[in-house]
This record gives sequence, structure tokens and C-alpha cells, in this order.
Amino acid sequence: MSSRLESLAPHSHEPTVFVYHDRLTRHVLSDNHVFKPYRLRDTYNLLNSLGAFELNNAKLTEPRQVSVDELRCFHTAEYINAVSELAQGQKLSDAAKFGFSSDGDNPIYADMYDSALWTTGASSTATDHLLGSRCAVAVNFSGGLHHAMPNYAAGFCIFDDPVIAIKQMTNAGARVAYVDIDCHHGDGVQTAFYETDQVLTISLHESG
Repeated sequence: MSSRLESLAPHSHEPTVFVYHDRLTRHVLSDNHVFKPYRLRDTYNLLNSLGAFELNNAKLTEPRQVSVDELRCFHTAEYINAVSELAQGQKLSDAAKFGFSSDGDNPIYADMYDSALWTTGASSTATDHLLGSRCAVAVNFSGGLHHAMPNYAAGFCIFDDPVIAIKQMTNAGARVAYVDIDCHHGDGVQTAFYETDQVLTISLHESG
């Protein structure tokens, strides 16, 4: 066990929760797409090799799928249905309307609906633990898909898991500060909360 990892652990009796399962690595967008699932496995394997999950205040937990009702707090019913239908090879002529294309950031692939439900659900699982006072810190390193808009996909992002998680918190009465550090602007999250004083969004980005 790494003493350095222990020194970085939160000073709390409540655990740090890591949400992970191999089912979160099903997003094979295409062979040459830059958004590769191995980045999640490598992150998990690195943390595991360092003993991060064996620390006294660490807990590894499996995700749940997000529900359609939870998605509808931000995404339109038409869009959610379209993602499901496109993943089944139906209504492909509508793909561009919802931000999908064969050679763009968001190609259609068979597992995309199910995969997006798990990824978004992983962030919701992390939020469940936080709201239930079962942890001090919750981590979902498959999440952060901050470009998805209410009615279309963008920038590799199908469902906006940060928005869904923040909505869980605000529905519970919390005021949230969201800090986004990425190459690109967290535009989906900004769009969701631009007109509310319950959420402060800060995006530190290179472009977008």
C-alpha cells in the first residue's frame, strides 16, 4: 500500500467511493475513434495496482443504470427515444437531427443506448452515495460527458451525466458549484443551469 496515497486520502471517517464496473467500457464508437474504452480500464488498473481500493476509507461500488425518468429532467423524451431506436438500427434517416453521423464525433453503434445508461447511471450512483451521507468523496472516471444537449448528442456525449447528477443534488435542496477542467467548454452543463442561482458553473478550457 502506498504511503503517498494514504497521505492524499481525505481526512474523514467517511469513505471515498469509486464507482466502476467493466460494463462501463462498452462504448466502442468505432475502430479509429479517439474515445477509447481502454482509458477506463487503464485508470482502474493503475489505481488498483497502487492499492487505492484497499485503503481503509476507500470503497469500490458498482454502478446502476440511470432511469428514463431521471434522464427526462434534462433530455427530451423524443431524444431519449431516438437514441434507443438508432442503437437498434431504426430511423437512421433521423440521425443527423439528433447529432449522430457515421463519420463525426457521435457515430451510431449497437450498444450506445445501453452504454450511455450505465455511464450516466455511474454518476447517479456516486450522487446517491453523497446524498445519503455514505461518503465524503465519490468518483466516476467514466463520466463527465458535458457536451450533450437536451435534444442532441455532441462531442462524444450522448447523455449529460454531470447535469443529471447535479439535478439530483438540487432536487434534494443543495446548491452546487460545478468546476469543469477540460480541453473544451462544458457547454451542456452551462446550458442546463444558465438561468438558476442554485448552480454555479465554472469551465476552465482551451477552446469551445
